[in-house]
Amino acid sequence: MKKTILILFLCCLGVTSTFAQKGTKERVKVHSKALEGNLIGDPADRDVTVYLPPSYQSNPGKRFPVLYMLHGFTDNDSQWFGWESHWINLQDVIEQSLAEGLSKEMIVVMPNAYNRFKGSMYASSATIGDWETFVTQELVNYVDSNYRTLPNKKSRGLAGHSMGGYGTLRLGMKYPEVYSAIYALSPCCMDGGASTNPELIKKLESLTPDQLQETSFFEIAALATSAAFAPNPKNPPLYLDLPAKDGSPRQDVINKIIANRTLNYVDQYILNLKKLRSIAIDAGLQDRGISEATKTLHEVLDSYQIKHFYESYDGDHLNRIAERIQTKALPFFSENLAFQSEIIENGGTGTYPAIMVSEPSLPTHTVFKPQDLSKFGGANKLPIIAWGNGACFDSPWEHVKFLNEVASHGFLVIAIGTMPKQTDVRSKSQKLLDAIDWAIAQNSDPNSPYYQKIATDKISVSGMSCGGLQTLEVAGDPRITTVGVFNSGVLGNPGGGMPGMPQVTKDQLNNIKVPTLYLLGGKSDIAYGNGMDDFNRINHVPIFVGNLDVGHGGTYGQPYGGEFAKVATAWYKWQLKGDQEAGKLFSGKTSGLAKAEGWVVEKKNMD
Repeated sequence: MKKTILILFLCCLGVTSTFAQKGTKERVKVHSKALEGNLIGDPADRDVTVYLPPSYQSNPGKRFPVLYMLHGFTDNDSQWFGWESHWINLQDVIEQSLAEGLSKEMIVVMPNAYNRFKGSMYASSATIGDWETFVTQELVNYVDSNYRTLPNKKSRGLAGHSMGGYGTLRLGMKYPEVYSAIYALSPCCMDGGASTNPELIKKLESLTPDQLQETSFFEIAALATSAAFAPNPKNPPLYLDLPAKDGSPRQDVINKIIANRTLNYVDQYILNLKKLRSIAIDAGLQDRGISEATKTLHEVLDSYQIKHFYESYDGDHLNRIAERIQTKALPFFSENLAFQSEIIENGGTGTYPAIMVSEPSLPTHTVFKPQDLSKFGGANKLPIIAWGNGACFDSPWEHVKFLNEVASHGFLVIAIGTMPKQTDVRSKSQKLLDAIDWAIAQNSDPNSPYYQKIATDKISVSGMSCGGLQTLEVAGDPRITTVGVFNSGVLGNPGGGMPGMPQVTKDQLNNIKVPTLYLLGGKSDIAYGNGMDDFNRINHVPIFVGNLDVGHGGTYGQPYGGEFAKVATAWYKWQLKGDQEAGKLFSGKTSGLAKAEGWVVEKKNMD
């Protein structure tokens, strides 16, 4: 009855009308390793509905943030997106919000979490499988790899209704590195205990998997709760423990269930909640139990001074959810997600204002490129610069100004790692070659925005400090046109540096076959001795070394990358674009850089 009333209400709102612009939806199968082998035998291939906004098709170069939506207990993605009979058509709700100017275009993704117990609780257990990993990792990776997303946490949101609201709070608290904003609508299961009603328990104890579809709501809810939070691999056929047995309460099982009530564990995740950019919760005043629990959560967040949006409104558990998504949740994410790739220092000082982006087809790297790729192709193509970071960090966070400035002069700069920096994980030299492989493949792909815009025969590998050693480790690749080694040099005792550093030897310097640039920070640079020793040993290729007394940190963090960016850009223009004017900084009896204040230079095998 409530669902019928809501459908009539949607008609009154006009959400079933025809809109000026319509997006598309598709239902795909996503395989989950995390769900394989679950004891209840649910499939590891999960249906997922993906909504693509109107301009996804009309603007093939545009990328979008992603909102992951989690449905409630006994629901599935098909019901929410109108693939079958439904109580809500989320596509219509989204497009009504767009038509009224309340929200911005985003990709919306909903996995099907309906299982043998009619709901996974978005939890992890041997009985139901690891739903946490599926939703937060596998599904996110699949969407970022197959759709034009902005694949970073700043552009990723999570929302859900009822059980989906519970899942939103649970996953948002535990995985703040994945999402930046969360919105829980009428979240269930935040407080309360576990039913030990003898009649209920007796019936549940006698059930077989084939009988689950015929159970009542409260019966299947009790089973789903135990399957998620009290699994038991030694208790077939349902592989779970109930909160009572033989008429007596089981306190150990009750404890497991109540430990997973949101209000009972929220205090353990306060620091994680503070890592989220924005949080929202709401519930209808007539939604008994849930309204009170949601208000309590609001008070807990207030007590910890965690900024959030909270609202109670006149409504029950179902009758205004479409309206709340249309007028509250979608505008919330439109305001709190990042809707464009990041522009650093107004795009740089070069002819081609640059932008920092994450490419779904290369989620392990960060790309710096001119914003307007239409200016490239034919005789004006983008040379490739693959970059390794200081400390071999899996993020270019220390070098964004430098790399963006270089890109603004018409280069495709592909840096190892992601932004923002998440951990101190060390990367491998192979990622420099991965960057080159990706760029070459993009140039050959008619569906890529880089198609026939990349100079695949003009390639540099470069890096700073540990990234310089990564550069030297792969410098013999025959595709490489020039090498850049910054604040780095081969250690006299390979393996004696920090953990994770490439163990490059002096003999490997002989692998270099192309003109090479070393930029060092003078005698105060810890890499000065190693870098100058490299220079003295390299006698078989053109080589130039420049020293500026700025220490090991170089000038990467200075506006537009400072002096190092100016010199490196000139080198790249000369070596990769044939710019003879830029080459005067290095060529001639007395090079231009030798005349620049503060620079000390040497060169060999160069005019």
